[in-house]
Amino acid sequence: MKTLKIIFPILVLLLSCEKEDVNIDIKSNKWVVVKMKSQGEPTFTETGESYVLEFTSDTTYKLKLDVNSCFGYYEIINSGNITISLMGCTEVCCDSDFAEDLSQLFPKMTEYYGKGNNQILLRSFLITG
Repeated sequence: MKTLKIIFPILVLLLSCEKEDVNIDIKSNKWVVVKMKSQGEPTFTETGESYVLEFTSDTTYKLKLDVNSCFGYYEIINSGNITISLMGCTEVCCDSDFAEDLSQLFPKMTEYYGKGNNQILLRSFLITG
């Protein structure tokens, strides 16, 4: 599986991921979420678990959390820009706080970038009125 770094909702550059690295086929692999960073946090939080994200078709995705599985729809607007729907999740029991944060923040992602076929970066911008 490939790695996925998720940043919520702040602009950060990672490991030479650059804006021109958008021609990655996000459907080509299952992606493992390795860390995320929320607005206002100074450092990344490592997952410590294996959260697997898979873009299963041209319009659907699924995300495996600690216990539950989530699913939803997405649309690639143009190269590097993505719209992700709110997700539905099973409610078996007891996902970690990290997993719950991930399921709440993932639909807020608006952009993706990649480096080869090994990692992608999803990010969002905080828009205030």
